[in-house]
Amino acid sequence: MAGAGQGRAEGSKASGLDADQLSQFSRLLLLADFDEVDLLSLCQKRVLLVGLGGLGAPVALYMAQAGLQAMRLIDPDTVSLSNLPRQVLFSPDDLGRYKAEVVAQKLRQLAPRLQVEEHTERATSANLSPWVAGADLVLDCTDQFSVRQEINRTCIHLGKPLISASALQWSGQLLVVDPNQPEAGCYACLFDPANPPKEAACGAYGVFSTAVGTMGLLQANEALKILLGKKPSAGALRVFDAKEPRLETLRFSARLGCPVCQNRPPVR
Repeated sequence: MAGAGQGRAEGSKASGLDADQLSQFSRLLLLADFDEVDLLSLCQKRVLLVGLGGLGAPVALYMAQAGLQAMRLIDPDTVSLSNLPRQVLFSPDDLGRYKAEVVAQKLRQLAPRLQVEEHTERATSANLSPWVAGADLVLDCTDQFSVRQEINRTCIHLGKPLISASALQWSGQLLVVDPNQPEAGCYACLFDPANPPKEAACGAYGVFSTAVGTMGLLQANEALKILLGKKPSAGALRVFDAKEPRLETLRFSARLGCPVCQNRPPVR
């Protein structure tokens, strides 16, 4: 009779995982609904992360340590002193450096298997399409309405799942967009592109550090569920109140006449 160690090694060989991976992710493999096939699938996924501030920092950490194959990082900004209380990947030594370059360097140290590609340019309609096309999932951690709309539009057009979050003062919002659930709607269904709000950056109104960090963790939570094959929690806006604390769910559906998802191409 084969011993437990031999059986584990044979299972590793059959699934395509090595002994280090089985050891590193052993706690995940103890979950009843998570096995070696799921882990192998996760290790083959590619993620696009746009924005590396208070949201993007915790997202990047958790996604990198999850065992992904590749992550592309997008952010044109440099690290400033006011970033440090909530953007937990940066230190005073990083002041003045591009955030994308700092995060890429640190992720390579944390997860040597991960393929990291960084870009210090702003996400636009011109460069988003190839970036989104090369990803299995997109995480929107930006803080500008126009960029959010462009990311949403591109994800809908290319049929890629999107997780978008925001935080301001003591509250945050989380939205999952799934092109495979057209009835669930998209970012533009909730926030009409034709009626942009007055930009409310945290530099003008402030933000509680753990409020934005919590939203980043919720983004990573939803991302990992989707990459593991769980059905996306689309059709709902999650609203977080850090003072209580409290998390509310506001259900919605696709808006008739939405200029983005009502004109989407057929999902392949």
